[in-house]
Amino acid sequence: MDPHTTSKTPRKCRDCHTNTKSMGLGYGAISFSGKDWDFIPATSIALKIFGQDKRLDAFVNKDGKPLVHTSRSGLRPFNKAELNRIIQVGLCLPCHNKMTDPVMKNWKGANPPVPCQNFIDIFKVP
Repeated sequence: MDPHTTSKTPRKCRDCHTNTKSMGLGYGAISFSGKDWDFIPATSIALKIFGQDKRLDAFVNKDGKPLVHTSRSGLRPFNKAELNRIIQVGLCLPCHNKMTDPVMKNWKGANPPVPCQNFIDIFKVP
């Protein structure tokens, strides 16, 4: 995870909301089955090479369980609820990528708006 996220120029929304490395999950992809998401790591081969029991590029697992310890007080990975919210926003970004978009303006904290038709079509939400 890149801790250097402060700068004069803000990162694009998709840089965090669609990037598994920025979320602390490591390199890989997110997949969906039913109403839940899963993380498919791209670097699982490193485990066999180095004899490790966890990936070397991950800070947290998909359930929000920290995989590493830090020495800085207050520094922690995202928890499960935070990861869920980050990913929910990321799902809307391909079509709704501006904060002025009504979907983003109507987002109420942890409660995402009702999925739009594009989301329903792509992910077959009942």
